[in-house]
Order: sequence, then C-alpha cells, then structure tokens
Amino acid sequence: MSDLFAALRAAPLLRDFSDVGVRILAAACEERVVGRGTFAFRGGDKSECLMFVARGTLQLQPRDGGAPLGEVSAGDTLGNLSLLAPGEHVLSALASSDVILAVLKRAAFENLRKQKPQASLKLLLALAKDFAERVRDAKGPLREFLAWQVGKRQTERA
Repeated sequence: MSDLFAALRAAPLLRDFSDVGVRILAAACEERVVGRGTFAFRGGDKSECLMFVARGTLQLQPRDGGAPLGEVSAGDTLGNLSLLAPGEHVLSALASSDVILAVLKRAAFENLRKQKPQASLKLLLALAKDFAERVRDAKGPLREFLAWQVGKRQTERA
C-alpha cells in the first residue's frame, strides 16, 4: 500500500480534515511494514511518532508480557501524544497479522509545522480533542487518578 492517503482518510482522528489536509499529512508520513508475530514497538521503547494503522491488527500487551489488553486495527492510531511530549511506550504492540503503519515522525512533524502551519495546528487540535474525549470517557482508576491530580494541584497552590 504505497498510497497512504486512503489509510489516513479512514482514520477517525482525521475525520474533520479536508482531502487536501489528509494529502499533506500523507506526504509527511513514512510507510512501515510490521510482519506477523513481530513487535511494532515494546513497552519502554522511545515514543517519538504518531502511527496510523493502515492495514492489519496489533495486539496491545503489558510491558512485562501477559494477556493482551486489547487490539488496534485499520483506522486506529498509536502514540497520539508523542508529537507533543516524547516519552516511552507504556504498552507493547505485537502484530497479529501483517501490518502497515503510516508513521509521522517528530522531525517530519516539525518540518510540517514550519512549512504547513495550518495543517500541523489542525492535527494538534485533533489530537487534543481525541485525548479530551478519552479522558472524559475514562472509568475507574484513571478517573480517580485525574481527580487526585486536580486535588493535588489545588493543595500545592494554597
């Protein structure tokens, strides 16, 4: 799949993008093939790119191994916050089929930011919206952690 446009066009993250905007992002991405049974990345590896799953399925596993926690497939994204704040992958992603990823590296994003600031801003806003929706929908320990963080910040300011 050398044309990444169709893969990015199908990504819910980019649903508000025009075709021109998607083409700009597709041109900035690199195609990466991950063979079945191979890790796209392991927990603890540096996370410095946004990845769109163009084809195939990746199982998400705890860093230390164990039962899969879920899976991502065509249209899904990984590393959503990596363009904003590089860090490390919390989980491992094992290809349960042959996988094609569209990878937007941090350096390519920085170039995009300088050359096509409107497209990069739109991507950042889409990432922020996606993150806000995930946090809003969070249940259990994550919601409790976020409430604790708010309380902790209020205490520190007092």
